Amino acid sequence: MNGETRKIVRVALIVGLTAGVAACATPFSTAKVDPSSPIAARATAAAKAKGERRKFSDIPAIPTDVPTADQVRAAVVQQQRAGDALTAATAPSTWELKDSETYAAKARRDAKPPAFEAPTDADRAATEAFARDARGRASAPPSQPK
Repeated sequence: MNGETRKIVRVALIVGLTAGVAACATPFSTAKVDPSSPIAARATAAAKAKGERRKFSDIPAIPTDVPTADQVRAAVVQQQRAGDALTAATAPSTWELKDSETYAAKARRDAKPPAFEAPTDADRAATEAFARDARGRASAPPSQPK
């Protein structure tokens, strides 16, 4: 049994390695382009065109205005201290309500409703005249649809 297993494993390894080598045999070959494609000619030309090679001198210089780790650390500490100071300054127990009676008196003055006056005989007569006029203009809808 063990002999047969070794043979199967050996055959599988040979087949796997052969497939891998065949797949990697031509990694730099130009891919085939469908000739019916509208861009077939341009794609083939672009695949065959040789581009210029990059040089080490094309690599940009290292920037000199980058802050050091100590400068970044100092800026972070300064921001954290400013945040802590703001939190302490706006904490719920950092203020008290003072001189509220003056504010309340002003609010009462501003919100005072106008004095209520009972309607006079002239007001009642004007209301009745309006109602009488509205009743005169009103008409019932026709009983038969047109």
